Amino acid sequence: MTSLPTPFRVRALAALLLSAALVATAACSAGPDDAKAPGARGAGPSSSAADRQRPVLAFVRPKQQAVMVADAAGRTWQADRTGARVPEQLSWSPDGRRLVWTDPAKEDDTTGRLHVLDVTTGKKVSHACPCNGAGFLGEDAVSLASDGSALLVFPATGEPRRIALSRTKGPFAGLVTGGAEDVTLFTPLPEGPGVFRGQGTLDAVDRRGRVHPLLPPKQPSTLTQAWRAPDGKGVAWGSADSGGACWTVSTLFEHSGASGRPTRLLPGDTAFRQALIGDQRSITSAAWAGAGLTVTYTGIESCQARYPARSVTYYVRDGKWAYLGSGLLGLALGADGRVARLHGDAHVADGMSLPTGALSLTYGGREHVLADGVSTFVFTPAESAAAKAPAAVPQPSGAAVTKVDNHGKALPEAMVRLARRIERAAADDDTEALVRLCAGCGEGVLQWVRRTETPSQILRAIRTHPGENGPRGLMYPGLTMCVDQPKQDVTCTPEQLHDIAVLGLKPDRGDIDYYGSEYSVWKSVPVPLIMRMEKGEARWTGLAAG
Repeated sequence: MTSLPTPFRVRALAALLLSAALVATAACSAGPDDAKAPGARGAGPSSSAADRQRPVLAFVRPKQQAVMVADAAGRTWQADRTGARVPEQLSWSPDGRRLVWTDPAKEDDTTGRLHVLDVTTGKKVSHACPCNGAGFLGEDAVSLASDGSALLVFPATGEPRRIALSRTKGPFAGLVTGGAEDVTLFTPLPEGPGVFRGQGTLDAVDRRGRVHPLLPPKQPSTLTQAWRAPDGKGVAWGSADSGGACWTVSTLFEHSGASGRPTRLLPGDTAFRQALIGDQRSITSAAWAGAGLTVTYTGIESCQARYPARSVTYYVRDGKWAYLGSGLLGLALGADGRVARLHGDAHVADGMSLPTGALSLTYGGREHVLADGVSTFVFTPAESAAAKAPAAVPQPSGAAVTKVDNHGKALPEAMVRLARRIERAAADDDTEALVRLCAGCGEGVLQWVRRTETPSQILRAIRTHPGENGPRGLMYPGLTMCVDQPKQDVTCTPEQLHDIAVLGLKPDRGDIDYYGSEYSVWKSVPVPLIMRMEKGEARWTGLAAG
């Protein structure tokens, strides 16, 4: 898992893309006294017997200012103390022995340092580096000179050297990921005709400095972070197209690294739709796993209501998607069934530049917590290359009667039983059964019930969460209006977000009272169902309108 260096993000992608990038990486750390992650079965084994010659996973603990490493059995050790300038990304060497990173620089800092750490010996070599980005070109650590004119190469042995580029990329370019025979650069373009904010070119640069464009002419992309395939060839990146601070639209792209066009990777299943990511979304994590990728899509942390179900994680290969679950900041796959999961809510804590969470590692069929307060984690190339395609987990249900109202309060059992009977009749297009269930309804409502199109409308409504309707009882759906923005008096609840997805509601773009997306149910479901409890019995008494 990687992200662009701070100076590159700040200077090249502007404040909007900085916000997206900050939410775009996830990580973890370790310690026997750390809190458990949800669903985890306990802390990992003691780090005293860690196999430091066979590392499998590296991660960063920003608060502790530490780079941590774990072996295959989940035993961890502190590989380096970073000081106040904690790295925002780590890159492994192909042999899985060394890590490289640069110090996050201040805006006016052009003399940062590049660090190469041998995790098997604990030896670190630091270089003065007026440069942007870090990775490995084969076994050599590499970055891009801050003026964009050359690759800066730092071999394991011998003196650093420069490789002049065949075309200078300019002072705002940065190295976003390394590779076996070439590295990948991103160069922002000035805004103008056909070029929007944050867009730029993506290029491969080989060992001779030759620049090869990866994008078709006049088709720039935005970029927040990039990931190189374990074989050093293919490359994936996260975009962050934007129409404003709260209208960022991130998408994962994959490119073979050779000729051809990039492939757009965006799921469209029930889990994705119910997460209500839609037009507003970010990528908090992505990682190669064999020939495929894991990716976590989530909402915009500062702009949308934050709930665990709004983060959805997938494995994608050859255009086929496997849903892996909800509520994570990130997931990566390793060899022998090892799975690293970052548990959290995507919130960026005070004093932190990246979201942090509890990192767990599954091995031997059990999930163990390594640490909390982690911001970045990454398997070694060998671990990622050996990962197997995971099995998909069941999709969240969007077609069932709920047991709670639109604020999560339990419904009376009698109300749930009646709703299920209505659901069965509507699903069977049994209008006569619906008429019997609506025995207390007026003649006008019963005429509506008998219409051919009515059962499908009833089915949509009865599968939503009801809400209070004063002395008249409950109304399906309970949503009248909510706004998808944090800390508002009518911020959408998780149940309301579920119903918006089920009903296929679109935001009201004409709203002027709220900055976030406002959703109204009346435009889509003009005849909500009214239920009430009478002497312990549930009754369907009619419609709210019509």
